[in-house]
Amino acid sequence: MLTALDLRKIRCLDGLHYSFQLLRHYHSGLWETCCKIPADNSQVIPALAACWGFVDALHRIREISQSIPDLSAKHAEMRAFLSASSLAEDYRHYIQHLRSELANDPPNSFPVWGSLSWVDNTNPQRAHIAILGAQIPGTRYTGCVYDTVEKQWVSKVCLGVNDQSFNFDTIFLSALRFESFILPFLTEGASDEVQFHEKLPIVSIDFIVQTGT
Repeated sequence: MLTALDLRKIRCLDGLHYSFQLLRHYHSGLWETCCKIPADNSQVIPALAACWGFVDALHRIREISQSIPDLSAKHAEMRAFLSASSLAEDYRHYIQHLRSELANDPPNSFPVWGSLSWVDNTNPQRAHIAILGAQIPGTRYTGCVYDTVEKQWVSKVCLGVNDQSFNFDTIFLSALRFESFILPFLTEGASDEVQFHEKLPIVSIDFIVQTGT
């Protein structure tokens, strides 16, 4: 019989598994999609959806991880991940409270959905910035960050909000490192039931319409 602790671990494992997979889904092809924007402006929408979906999935991972039984917030792996992904909290808080953000007086000086930037796919020394929305004088925006010591871009895609830069590539790598720690942590020493089940139970329903004669 499953204990209450087992049930909590199973729920956390399910929540984390799908959240990490969503993170992979949003990150996969993001840069390639951005590179299509100059020739096809409609690509802004899937790129923007992937960016903000990534932020939300990352926030979910942070929330679930901090509710795992017997895992201290002071654990080195936990502290490293929470530090590397901390910007997700600022971004998600901003977009979740957009109503109050738009009521600010004076108004915010950055675009409502931020500025989307990416490294050029033919010239590795060049980056592009798409300033989303109306072009209002005084608008502030941020782009891809270049590491002058390493002589390379920190991330091939970046979302700028409120003078901050969300570097997808580095944050994604930190999430993958955390995944390799947190999923085994959940199952180690637990009952055999605490595992992810690949095969989904699917319930099918037929609606039968009876007609009179």
